[in-house]
Parts: sequence; structure tokens; C-alpha cells
Amino acid sequence: MKKNLLLAGALIGTLAVNAQVMSTKVSAKNDRNEIRPIAKKVGSTAKAEGDVLWTDDFSTPANWAQTTGTGHTGNTGTGGNWAILTAIPTGITGQQAAYQWPATFSSASGNFAFINSDDAGGTATQDAYFTYQTNINLSASGNASLYLTFSEYYRNYYDQTSVEVSVDGGTTWTIFEANPESEVPVNTNCVAGEVETVNITSAKGANPWTNQVRVRFHYVGAWDWFWGVDNVKIVEAWDNDIKMNTWFQATDTATTQGLDYYHLSASQVSFPGLTFGAQVKNNGALNQAAVSLIATATGGYNQTGTPIAINATFTDSLSITTPYIPTGIGTKTVNITTGNTGTDSDLTNNQATFDMFVTQYEYSRDNNITSGSIGQISSQDALPLKIGNVMEIFDNTALTAVKLRLATQAAGAVGAEFLAEIYKYDFTAGEWLYLAETNTAIVEATAATWINLPILDGPLNVVAGDVLLVLAAHFGGADEIRFGLAQNTFEGTVLGFTASNTIFQLTAPQAVMIRLLDDPAASVAKLSNEFGMSVFPNPANEVINISLNKEVSATITLLDVSGKVVRTQALNGISTSINTASLNSGVYFVTINDGTSVSTQKVVIKK
Repeated sequence: MKKNLLLAGALIGTLAVNAQVMSTKVSAKNDRNEIRPIAKKVGSTAKAEGDVLWTDDFSTPANWAQTTGTGHTGNTGTGGNWAILTAIPTGITGQQAAYQWPATFSSASGNFAFINSDDAGGTATQDAYFTYQTNINLSASGNASLYLTFSEYYRNYYDQTSVEVSVDGGTTWTIFEANPESEVPVNTNCVAGEVETVNITSAKGANPWTNQVRVRFHYVGAWDWFWGVDNVKIVEAWDNDIKMNTWFQATDTATTQGLDYYHLSASQVSFPGLTFGAQVKNNGALNQAAVSLIATATGGYNQTGTPIAINATFTDSLSITTPYIPTGIGTKTVNITTGNTGTDSDLTNNQATFDMFVTQYEYSRDNNITSGSIGQISSQDALPLKIGNVMEIFDNTALTAVKLRLATQAAGAVGAEFLAEIYKYDFTAGEWLYLAETNTAIVEATAATWINLPILDGPLNVVAGDVLLVLAAHFGGADEIRFGLAQNTFEGTVLGFTASNTIFQLTAPQAVMIRLLDDPAASVAKLSNEFGMSVFPNPANEVINISLNKEVSATITLLDVSGKVVRTQALNGISTSINTASLNSGVYFVTINDGTSVSTQKVVIKK
């Protein structure tokens, strides 16, 4: 596992909730086997280009060199250099399946430039420039607006990647950040065929372009990931090009905590709807007088936000405040784009789409796309962990179960126990109060899977206005259980507890794949023992033995953690056995019912 920085402390940021808790920073657990979360950059796919003024594809390696930057001599780091390659290093291809970046650098042809922070290791740092060695003559372009475009291949952690342009032969440089965190959050992969387009017009200042233009790439990292570039071009900019850097959806912050939601239970009829926002850049040569955000969605929703003026190369925020309230069970597709009074020469970089799921019983903040996992934080090796999402309740409902996503597990995690817990925020005390927990289950296999965990003691009644924290929890162990993560979300909304019960929040978080269920069929009744029932061995393997403190004529039912009946048999007397040889490992419930009294006991089957 690479670093996964976590910040312990109060619930802050987007939320209106303010927990008065002392803050402590928690560094990342240094385990190289973590499956990192993934998020995809909006609007970075390949596009048609303007007139090409200069290009280089690294086919002549001597054209490029690791060079001295301002205050630097070559690579001032302690390891890892730029190199011109013809194939992705095996250390990167060997991790592709786990981390899900594209399998190939599909935009590269022949040679490409590559810097590999991951391969340099945990003790190395990089601060490396890769510079084109010859002046580029752009004097014929006069005062024209220009782009620098290039194919790229990356996984971002806390890497810093930039393009730098000089118009005086390399004496002074203008810096353009290539993948800012606002566009490419922590734990983000490129998309296949990604082309980065940077408006470099400001590098010339108020003067015409010169015949002494230089370009270079600059990478700063410290056991981060990698950056590959190819097919570098300088092209004439389009007059009109609005680029959507990033977008978000959230409930109305005037009346709610402003959280993002993707699964809406039918019980939440007072759900106030989703509003939308985006950070957009005028990536064209001309100022735009009226740029707006447009959102359409299943059910006839069609809204255009207030237009604003954005000058060339500037970035600003757009929003839509009229909420989208989805109705009817089913998948609702939302499309977000930008509009302006002029044409847009590239429509591929200002569009986004996502699905909202209106379900009968599921309520959650994950977008249903597994993007990684989390199993532990720093200084907590082999210790318990709790991690989950803050959620709001808009209508009274009876919660019966929690559904969570187990990610791909290490073999050593099979047989380990986990559960879910629910807390409620006390606005007066400024703290999270424990409400309930689910049945305990065990990991049955290494494959990723969803599992339903019924809430102990039957349904949990929650009311409109409650703010809940829904946590997935494990008990530690050499191979900690890993829980699924989904889309990037707001800081302060993904919280957890360490083994010492210290509350923390994830920085640059992904939503935990954990959901509330109000399905009556998912409930397991409160455990009782009217008959003095004893179940042994526990854990069991081939057989479960049951003994009572009195003779009964009753029915025995064996249920799994989802409430499904897996065995039923009669009991006449004070003892019996249930053959469990064909059952999978897991947590089960033995229930005895004689028509007037019921006893229920938990048993673990472990193969």
C-alpha cells in the first residue's frame, strides 16, 4: 500500500456539522499492497487539433535531456530520472490489474518519455526536468494564441506535473500545471488515449512569439507513481473552447449538509434533490461573455445556470441551484455540460454524465463503481479500523440492515470477522453517539462481493433530520479486511475511528461503498434464549449440536446473515444436530420456535 494520508479531527468542510474534537494528523500506512482508489479525469480524451506549428515524438532521443532548472542541477532528487522508452516498465505493467490504469500507453507510438517514481522506491525523491534542446521558431505566429498538447499516461498520487515554456532560449520560464488536483484528485488514473491541452499563450506576455521558444516537462514526486508523455505539439488555439475541469453534485446546502447521493430509497420522499456545480476554464483564444452550466436528467429535468463572463485562459465556477428531484424506481441518467453564446470547437472536454439510482430500499452515497479499497491507516497495522460515510435522513424510516462492499482480499483475510456500526450526530454535544451495530460476518473468499448485514435487535428507527455516520469495521489481523471505495467526494464526509477510538477523516476521500437498507425482509429479530439454548461447537465445521434446558416440540431454522433460510428441521426433545458440511463459511443464526416462544443464537461456520 502506498501512502494514504488521513486527517484525524472534526467533521469539517462541506458539512454544516461541527464536531468539537481535537485534530491529529495520521500519516499513511506504508504497505505496498494496497489497492489504490481510482477516479477518472473529466474532459481529457483525445481531440482534433488546430494547425500544427511544431511537433516531436521522441523518435530522436538526443533532442531531449534531463536539464538544470532554476536552482536545480539536473534531478535534485535522490533517485528516478526521465528516460526515453519503447515499452512501459514491467514494474508498472505488473501492477496494472490491481490499480486499473490503462493496460497500454495507447497514445504512444515508438519512443516516449517516462519518469517512474514508483520504481525508485520509498526512500527516493524526484525533482526532474526534461527539456527540448533546440530553440523553436514561432515568430511567424505573431500574437496568436497557442496550445501545447501531448499524449500522457499517469497515475496521480501527490505527484506534481507541469509543462514549462520559455520564449528567451531557456533563461526564464512560465509554468503551467498539467494535472492540478482540482482536475486530477489524489489516486487518479489517466483514461485510455488521454491528450492534455494546455493554453500556453501567457508565456509570451504582451510581446509576439519569438524564435527562441523552448519547452520542458517537470516532475516532482516522492514514492508517488509515474508520468509518461509523447506526441508533443504546439498548435494554434481554437477561438472558442470551454473546458470542464471538474464537476460535482450535492444536495442543497441551504437546507441540508450538502452531501452527494447516488442511491435513493423510496422511503426518502422528502429528498430535496441534487444541485450541480463545475469548475470550467476558457481554454480558447477569445473571451467568452456568457458561459453557463446545463444539466438534463431522466424525467424531463432541464436547467441552465446563470451565465458568467470568462476571459481567455481564466477559470471560474458555474452552478445550477434548481434541484433535480428524481421520481419513480429505476436508473436516472444526468448529463452536465457547458453552454456559451459562441460555438465550442471541442465538445469532448466539457461534458460529464452519471447515473442516479432510485431503489425500493437502498440508500447510499457511492456511485456503484468500485474505484479502490481501504484496509488500514498508519501506525495501525493489525489493529481494528472503522471507516464510512456521513448520511442524512429526510423521512422517518426503520433501518433493517447495512449493505457493504468487500473489496478483493488477501488470502490471509479469509475467515476474519467484520460488521457495520451506525452513529448519530448530537448537535448539542458536538459528537457522534453510538446507535446500533449489525451482525458480525466473516470473509468467505478473496473475491470482491456485496454483503447484507442485518441490524442487531431488529429495525433501527431513525427520524427526519438525523445525521448518521455509517461505518464498516474490522477487527484487525495481519491481513486487514479491505472495504470498497467509489467516487471522489467532499473532505469531511468520510470519517472513521482508529483502534484507540480517535476520530479521523480522509483527505482527498473516496466514498465508502456502504449503504443503508430499510427492507423489512432484511431484519433479524433480537437474539433471545427462551429455551436456554446452547449451540456448539462455535465456530462449527461439519455439524452444529443444539441442546436445550427443557423438552420441546418445535421447528429449527438456520438463517444466513442476509436473513435467507438455509436449513429447516423439526426438534422433539432436548437436543439435536444440524449437518453443516455443505454450507459456506460465514455467520448464521439458529432459531427455535415452538409456536409461543422463540430462541435465536448466533453461530459461526468456519471451513
